[in-house]
Amino acid sequence: MEVIPFKRKPYTVTYKDFHTGELQHVKRRPPLKQHDMLPTDIVELSTKKGDDWESGEEYSIKHISYRAPNIVQLKNDEGLTTFVPYFDLELEEEVAYRGRRGPDNENTNAYLRWP
Repeated sequence: MEVIPFKRKPYTVTYKDFHTGELQHVKRRPPLKQHDMLPTDIVELSTKKGDDWESGEEYSIKHISYRAPNIVQLKNDEGLTTFVPYFDLELEEEVAYRGRRGPDNENTNAYLRWP
């Protein structure tokens, strides 16, 4: 499984100006991702979002867009989905592959241990 990159590469948005009728091009840069959640992780919803989305229940993450990385798409057991801001979620279980952890991995720091 491959780690999903959340790059901040600028992208162009094209829209038609209603006043002039001309096409406008604007460059935007995605915001920084401010959480450690990845797709397929299990999260707990802290606020109720409707009758199908109760607080305290666990849901899996379906998708996180690189253009809006702080908005998370959740999926319940019935296959329904909704969008929730990251601050309404608590990470319960890390399911997605996160790659090497660097300094946290004891095997990569074996040469630093005193004999």
